[in-house]
Amino acid sequence: MEPVDYLKVLKNHWKVVAALIILAMVVTFYASPAKPTKAYSAEHVVLLDTVAGGEEGGRASSSNVTAAAIFLEAGEVPKRAAAIVGFEGDPNVLAQSKISKVVEPESGLITITATAGKPDEAIALANAFGSEFIKYVAEREGQRIEAESAQAQIEVDRLEQQLTELQNKQAGGDNSAGTQGQIEATTDDLGTAIRTAATARDTTSYVTLREAVSASQDAGFVSGFGRIPRALFMGVVGALAGFGVAVMLDRSDSRLRTKDQVERRFGLPVLAEVPLLALRDRSRAAVVAFEREPRVAEAYRGLRTALLLFRSRTEQHALATNGNGHSNGHSAQAANSVRQLVVVTSPEAGDGKSTTTANLAMAYAESGQSVLLVSWDLWRPLSPGVFDAQEGPGVADYLDGSASSLVRYVQDTSIPGVRIVTAGLGGHHPYTQIENARRLLEEARSLANIVIVDTAPILSASVTRELVTLADAVVVVCRSGRTTGPAADRCAELLERLGAPALGVVLVGVPTGPFADYYGAPPKGSRGLERAGFRRRQTEEAGARHKAISGAAPARPTSAGYRAGMRGPEGREPS
Repeated sequence: MEPVDYLKVLKNHWKVVAALIILAMVVTFYASPAKPTKAYSAEHVVLLDTVAGGEEGGRASSSNVTAAAIFLEAGEVPKRAAAIVGFEGDPNVLAQSKISKVVEPESGLITITATAGKPDEAIALANAFGSEFIKYVAEREGQRIEAESAQAQIEVDRLEQQLTELQNKQAGGDNSAGTQGQIEATTDDLGTAIRTAATARDTTSYVTLREAVSASQDAGFVSGFGRIPRALFMGVVGALAGFGVAVMLDRSDSRLRTKDQVERRFGLPVLAEVPLLALRDRSRAAVVAFEREPRVAEAYRGLRTALLLFRSRTEQHALATNGNGHSNGHSAQAANSVRQLVVVTSPEAGDGKSTTTANLAMAYAESGQSVLLVSWDLWRPLSPGVFDAQEGPGVADYLDGSASSLVRYVQDTSIPGVRIVTAGLGGHHPYTQIENARRLLEEARSLANIVIVDTAPILSASVTRELVTLADAVVVVCRSGRTTGPAADRCAELLERLGAPALGVVLVGVPTGPFADYYGAPPKGSRGLERAGFRRRQTEEAGARHKAISGAAPARPTSAGYRAGMRGPEGREPS
């Protein structure tokens, strides 16, 4: 992975990293003692040496130094030292947790380091282990010397007895050469044994210990950390752990987040990237973009422009075909209807399909087009209250065959230029006949310049798979950080097999940085002026169109009704 890839991982999973950092710091802060835990150390240095008559010429051997240092770890020395300092626990635990040693075989030095929470305790502990270590080694050496001296004296007594017996045998008349030789050999052995016993008695200690440096009166400060330093340290540890977890999540996360991922999975271009709404706006109505967020509004205007360009190119192609003589008079009628029916769908629920439908309708109406919005998601329909319309008969009732004309179900809205056909009161129709759907869409084409159909997710409803084959253009909605790669793959494969005219993808909920807003913060009061200007402009355009047809201007929608439509019923954003 490149460094920029790691930055993307942190951008996608920064909440996980932040949560681990905060958790580590909070737990460490409250689990640590209020006062810093301080530690002090003191050293007691012991020199291991031999007497001049020793085999090492007055210097301790490395084997003696290493063997003697073992006594500090367990046994009699920790027991005696614990008794001196008043330690009531296991002496071996005291030696292992509070005492450390450094052995220098060449110089014969053993450095005993004691650690404790107070300076006096560290000094007392180091001196106790040092002094008892010296005494214990001296005692063991004394016992060894006594044992060797006693063994030498036993050998002397045995040889003296043997020599006496040989001399008595010779005095009894045995003057053979063999007896004389035994007497001489025994006499030599006896002399050697007497010298060995004398040396053992005269040597006070073969190996001796003496104090080289005792623990000083001022023990050194080792460490001491309070709550805040401990919490900061654990915060760093939490950051490292969080980064590791973020990398693991990124490797196992199949959700689509970027434009490149969406285009690669769907095999379609991204027509618009809709910024992520602020938290205060996510529970509002679908048309909140034109109320508060100019960035969101511009994204849907860009989507409208892309769809109009597709329509314009197809119309030009139809007119060119008519001019070349390859078509008849019906070509003009076909050109006028090309790209008028737009079906909006998504792979799964919750991808922002209905929000996109509502905002796209407003964007078309803003450009002077007459728009008919058909709410065909009969399971989770777009609330008509978004546009200040009423719940009533709609698509479901038309499909039941209770009316012969779609005009009966068309409602005006508080947005000039936008009319709506609600989902209706007849419930969902999982087995809608294709002829009924075709008839509804043909009637809808005759009622507006642009027909936008809000459908159910294509992976969940079979009726959507039929509708996309009847559309002039299909727009797929994908939510950043929610739509998964496998769902996108299945959706793209299904659209391709059906031969649906899928033009592209709308990526909803794209995170933006604090400096990504080209428009910046608008002046105070400009929001209200922008909304008022939009309503006035739309009303004037709708009035001009109505006057051209009937010579009378339509009723002007009230601002209260418009604001009610912006809030939507129960403050819930459509799926």
